[in-house]
Amino acid sequence: MFAVDPLTLILYSTALAGGLLVGAVSPSLAYSRSIMLGITLMHSVLAGALAGVYLSTVTGLPIPPEIMAILLAAVASILTAEAVNRGVPEDSSIAVSVTLSVTLTLILTFYVAFATPLGLAKAMSYVFGTSSLATVEDLFRIGLALIIVVPLTHLFWSEYKYISFDPEGAESLGLSVRFYRYLYYILAAVTVTTLAMSLGVLLTHIIVTVPGLYALRKRYIYPFRLTYILGILMMIGGYGIARYFVLPPSVGVGIVSSIIIGYILVSSYER
Repeated sequence: MFAVDPLTLILYSTALAGGLLVGAVSPSLAYSRSIMLGITLMHSVLAGALAGVYLSTVTGLPIPPEIMAILLAAVASILTAEAVNRGVPEDSSIAVSVTLSVTLTLILTFYVAFATPLGLAKAMSYVFGTSSLATVEDLFRIGLALIIVVPLTHLFWSEYKYISFDPEGAESLGLSVRFYRYLYYILAAVTVTTLAMSLGVLLTHIIVTVPGLYALRKRYIYPFRLTYILGILMMIGGYGIARYFVLPPSVGVGIVSSIIIGYILVSSYER
């Protein structure tokens, strides 16, 4: 009888869940022209992780870095959404958010490094990703985010696109632009934070943007079939490479993502 290694099952289940999560949020970032928002949230994730490390290792408060990262990313996304809703250009709103997040990151890095070098090493793991391939905690965290993000993304996909391209027209039809913008930004914050906890901030920059941008280039009206395939391919292929060569998952996923990006560039050049 065919038996599946539990570690292998956890590994590829985590990769599958991560691929689905990437496929769900990437179109929203690309089609709403908010790729920079996704990148901005990475700075908030790092600042939140550092804040969590400082509170848990220095003050002794039992607050996990993951919780602080999600909270800070959510706050940054809400503030950006509110600024945009009040008429501030999205680029300017994002620039202010980046400035505040980077400043907070620098301050916290100094204090964490001064207080505990081990704490700084733990915080830096959120930049480069964890060394283990996959854990039950990773699977649970990504699975929970998947349950939240995917249904809400599909349910309000038409509204997301409408308010992105014509917010005035959406308001004239009675849509609550503020509500949908808040919801969209918060879902993006949950997604990038969840992925960064396992793969690292640097790699999450790439994987949340590549599928959506490729689907946008293909001009698909409903892009999720393509983005889910690309997301799953990046994650499962990357985790498989990482397992075979005994590498961190971020390295394997980075290799597959680079191959996909190269294919997109070459195919664009040929056309």
